[in-house]
Amino acid sequence: MKIAIACDLEGNVFPGHFAHAPKFRIYQYENGQLRLLKERENPLGSLPDYDEHHGHEITRLNADFQGEEMPPAHGLPKYSWLRSKVLPDVDVIIAGGACQTSYRYFTSQGVKMLFTEPVEVSALEEYIASDPVSFEEALRQAE
Repeated sequence: MKIAIACDLEGNVFPGHFAHAPKFRIYQYENGQLRLLKERENPLGSLPDYDEHHGHEITRLNADFQGEEMPPAHGLPKYSWLRSKVLPDVDVIIAGGACQTSYRYFTSQGVKMLFTEPVEVSALEEYIASDPVSFEEALRQAE
């Protein structure tokens, strides 16, 4: 199972909405063991959550999408973009928070969502390694 932890730049669980995290740490979890695979940058992480109906726009002047089409700025299209471009292969997201729309979208895609305080990611890794039974119970309850 692949797990994404929404992170800030200092190595903590991102304290707000996971879609605004600047990066995600991607792990493989098997047999009670968590193994870091990679870190993924989140192009949405540096953008405000503007609603297009308020006249705000994301432009190439204020964002770098590495030559790809600019993502939608709000709502389901934004979360669909995040799923397909940044988190296409994850089964679980661990974060500090989410809105109802993102929660419903990702869980409808089969992704489990777990929420925690903005602790150091290393402390979360240690907790999972020291008590995989409790972690796996939390995963079951997230269904």
